[in-house]
Amino acid sequence: MKKLSRNSFNRASKFILDKGRPLEGEILKKYFYNDENKKVLNELENFLNNDGGFGNGLEGDFRLPLSSPMATTVAFQHLINCENEEKAMEIIKSGIKYFENTFDSKRNGWLVVPKEVNDYPHAPWWHYIPKKDMTIIDRNWGNPSAEIIAYLYRYKNFVQKIDVDKLLNYAIAYFNSKEKFEAENEIYCYIRLYNLLSDNLAKKIENKLILGVKQVLCYKKEEWDNYVPTPLDFIESPNAYRFDISNGLIEENLNFLIEKLESHGKIEPAWNWHNLKSIIDPDWNWNTYDSEWKKAKTEWTGVLTLKALVSLDKFNRIELYSEIN
Repeated sequence: MKKLSRNSFNRASKFILDKGRPLEGEILKKYFYNDENKKVLNELENFLNNDGGFGNGLEGDFRLPLSSPMATTVAFQHLINCENEEKAMEIIKSGIKYFENTFDSKRNGWLVVPKEVNDYPHAPWWHYIPKKDMTIIDRNWGNPSAEIIAYLYRYKNFVQKIDVDKLLNYAIAYFNSKEKFEAENEIYCYIRLYNLLSDNLAKKIENKLILGVKQVLCYKKEEWDNYVPTPLDFIESPNAYRFDISNGLIEENLNFLIEKLESHGKIEPAWNWHNLKSIIDPDWNWNTYDSEWKKAKTEWTGVLTLKALVSLDKFNRIELYSEIN
């Protein structure tokens, strides 16, 4: 079995600590070296706003300082791992209130970002299109609504205004009505919901998740350098449900990450901010945002490199690593 060498692990870790955001650095130290959750929370608070939501570039492809449902879901992906901290639960409680306050009753869910996103550097896919009153991402209801419902379900004791069970039933019915899946990010949101539901509720969307994963998953290793959904984007650990993804394909994906880290010492984003502009909104006077994208690319490299290291560790694909100097 191929494993990431200690030297390559240290090289990738050094990139995260030296070049990445402090948030990913603290997550690295917490995960691999049992450092404190409090340090992760302290870094996460730098992205927190007074309304209980998160912004300030937490999702690196839009630099909106205001809170957004999308950035707040990113925060919850970290907060859920810090539930043993009283401080985390306080932030979660205020985040749930933010979700309730931004609920769109006409949509029966949430839009990813407010229209003010256009006032700050952002990738084209986060662009608010005035004629459509949403971004292109909002064409798929489940992103981020299904994930937000997952957090409302888990922290139902903090919910005051939303009927979580009714909304959950809507989310399940919506997903089960789909026959064609094109947006892998919506499926990621439903997998996060699946992982937080009780077994009997999770079963209700299991077959559709299998179908959705089958339709969007990229099975060809030679295409994995592109922006495509790979097996490990759907399976976070050996104990996770596989959605009919074969063990062989998972092992191939792990080997792919090892090869990338051994060769380059990091995982860079397979996208940039210069694509799709004229298609998404031809009426908009687009800024190139070159300097902002350069910064975002470095941040994303830290995020993706950390994600790869955690995946490899969970599947026991890293040689014993040494202490951080």
